[in-house]
Amino acid sequence: MKVGNVLKVSLVALAGVGFVLGQDEPAEGGAPAEGVAPAPEPKLSEAEVKPLSSYAFGYQMGRQLNEYGLQFSDISMEDFNKGFEAATKGEKPGMDVVKLQAAMPALQELLQKREIELAKTNLEAGKKFLEENGKKEGVITTASGLQYEILAKGGDKKYDPSMGESKLFMVHYRGTLIDGTEFDKSPEGEPFPMPLQVVPGFREALTTMPVGAKWKIFLSSGLAYGEQRGSALIGPNSTLIFELELVEIKDAPPQQDQLPFPVPQE
Repeated sequence: MKVGNVLKVSLVALAGVGFVLGQDEPAEGGAPAEGVAPAPEPKLSEAEVKPLSSYAFGYQMGRQLNEYGLQFSDISMEDFNKGFEAATKGEKPGMDVVKLQAAMPALQELLQKREIELAKTNLEAGKKFLEENGKKEGVITTASGLQYEILAKGGDKKYDPSMGESKLFMVHYRGTLIDGTEFDKSPEGEPFPMPLQVVPGFREALTTMPVGAKWKIFLSSGLAYGEQRGSALIGPNSTLIFELELVEIKDAPPQQDQLPFPVPQE
């Protein structure tokens, strides 16, 4: 099972440099819609810089660790602060270095075991959910196993393979787990640009539904992220549910730096 390189790099490397919320954790579903200018950066007083940058650094570090499956209960904040303080002061570690080095792979092993168990639980729960959901009136199951329910039919225009891959699908969407937990949604207002480089089930829906249609789609783990963790909220083998409305299909700009719901890496 591919669990990810949990804690194979240092905490500092995981934290990154700076707080890039606007780039790698866009609020409410992603980067600003095409043509919408980002908000200007506020001017900060010297007194504001220290608390805000400190919080930003801590938040960024915590968020990235959380995406690897680490939970708050896995960390002793007292010892974390001691280690952080010693490092930033240029002091030597206050604990046995050999044991410190051994602790990181030991933690990785614990996290991998937990991810494997979670993957089994999610897979079983997802299969049971889809079996029951597929029996409901109005739910259609495709050859791939994608399930969808038509909420609004839309028009006659659809994606055609002759259009090529460089298209943007302007959509409104909301994603939840089978327990109702919301993990993402598009920004309010303007439709959000979605490329075809997304997980298989989402791509199938985009290329099948008519423009103007609104579907509720149900993705098995095999049509989503599989055994990989998709995010802090999307655990391994998660079944995903989306309310998806296709507003328009248009040409994509030359380059797309950020792709929501990226294709899982092999």
